[in-house]
Amino acid sequence: MAAFKLAQVMVNGERHVFRSTDIFDVATKKYVSEFISETNTSIANLEAAIANKAPVLKAADIAARDALNNVIDSQLCWVIDASADPTVTAGAALYLSSVSGQTVTWAKLTEVESLDLIVRWADIQDKPSSTVADIDDAVTKKHAHANASVLDAISTNALTGNLVFNNVELGSFTGVAVGASAAAATDYTAKMQLLVEEYDPEA
Repeated sequence: MAAFKLAQVMVNGERHVFRSTDIFDVATKKYVSEFISETNTSIANLEAAIANKAPVLKAADIAARDALNNVIDSQLCWVIDASADPTVTAGAALYLSSVSGQTVTWAKLTEVESLDLIVRWADIQDKPSSTVADIDDAVTKKHAHANASVLDAISTNALTGNLVFNNVELGSFTGVAVGASAAAATDYTAKMQLLVEEYDPEA
């Protein structure tokens, strides 16, 4: 094991040179020189991994991606216009390659437009206690009224502010119309006022 000079220390006027082979770690039972060797090996392995790392590919569209040569397994490709992919409406997407022999298949990892997510009602947290069918039914009936025809006949006079029912304006009193039939009773000029007082049947 080659010596590795670490430091020079003066002890009682005498110079002492410490080498990596002179210092021993009791906990790991290794000399410092062994740590240095392992570190150098790790650095070399890291540099080799970086040097051999496949670059991220870039293609203009899906057709250009499929025409790429020398694609290796687990390689990324950024497709600028991935709209030819049925799962992409528009925009770019990132794909990961899978190589088997001469066949290259691509799996979409993500896209710029959105992610393909399927969320089930049963998996939603803090959702309404109503069922999906009940909610759909409530939405369908949001403007449904049993007396819709009566409600539609009610309005107000923009000038007087009085209530209007079936195109007849109701004033401060209830209008009274007299006629041979309901269709003929259109004149509500008469007025009727109902006065209610306290009544004691024993009096």
